[in-house]
Amino acid sequence: MWELARAPELGRYCDLVARAKALLVSDPAAAKSAAEGAEKVLPGHAAPRVLLARAALALGKIDDAAREFEAARTKDPRSVEDPPTMHDLAEVLRRTGKLDDALAVYRALVPRIDLLGSSDRRVAVLLEAAHVSMAVAAARAPGGAAAPAEASSTEPKRAPLDEAAAYLREARQRPPSALSGDVLLSLVLVLDRNGDRVQADAALADARASGVRLRAGGPSYLAAVEDKACLEALAAEGAAAVKSWETYLAGPGGKTPWAASARARLEAAKKAPRPAGGKGGP
Repeated sequence: MWELARAPELGRYCDLVARAKALLVSDPAAAKSAAEGAEKVLPGHAAPRVLLARAALALGKIDDAAREFEAARTKDPRSVEDPPTMHDLAEVLRRTGKLDDALAVYRALVPRIDLLGSSDRRVAVLLEAAHVSMAVAAARAPGGAAAPAEASSTEPKRAPLDEAAAYLREARQRPPSALSGDVLLSLVLVLDRNGDRVQADAALADARASGVRLRAGGPSYLAAVEDKACLEALAAEGAAAVKSWETYLAGPGGKTPWAASARARLEAAKKAPRPAGGKGGP
C-alpha cells in the first residue's frame, strides 16, 4: 500500500508487464506494445527491456533483440536469469555471432533446462549448446580465428569436443522428439571430429538402422552454417553423401580443424558399396 502511495503508477506498470509476458508466445506484437507502455509508465526498469527483447526475437528482429537485451543487462544483470529468458538471450547471442558469450549463457542454462516448458525445448537447448561449443572449439584451435597467430603455421590440430558430446549424450537420454534425428547425427559428427571414430561409426550405424533423418527445414540450431552439409552427408549414402562432403570441403569447412575428418568420410563414402540398382542416396 505504501509503495503504491509513493508510486501510484506502479499498479499500471505491473499490469502492463504481466500482459506483455502473457502475450509473448501468442501475440508478440501485442507483447511489444504492452512492454513499451510499461516503459512509458515507469521508465528505467529492466523488465520492459527484457520483454521488448524477447518480443523482438519472436518477430524475427534479431538486432533489436540484441540491443534490448544489452539495455536490460546494463540496468540489472539478474533480469535475464529465468530459464526462458536465458534461452532467448543465448539464441540472440548465437545468431549475432557472439559465440563465446552464447556458450557462457548455455552453460548456465543447461543445469536448469528442466524448468523450461516443453521437452522439445529442453532438447533444443542441448543441441544448440553442443553446436555453439563445437564452433567455439574450432575458433580456439590452432589455426582457428581465435588462436594465436604463431599457431597457424602448423597443421590444425583437432580441438577437444568433450563438452559438445556431453550435451548431445544428455539430449539422447531425453524422451523422443522432433529433433531426435538431429541429435544423433550431431553426436556422430562430434565424435568423428573428436577422434572417436569407433564410437562415431557405432552411432552412425544406429542412426541408419533406425532410419534417422534430419528434421525438415534448415537446422536452426547450427552455429556454423556449413555444418549442414556434414549432417546431410551423414544422413545419406552413396553419391548423395559424396556430394555433401565435397560441398563442405569446397566451402568454409575446408579451412576448419575438421577438414581432415571430413576428407576421411568423403573417401570412405567413395569406397562404400553402392545400393543395388541405384545411384546411391539417402
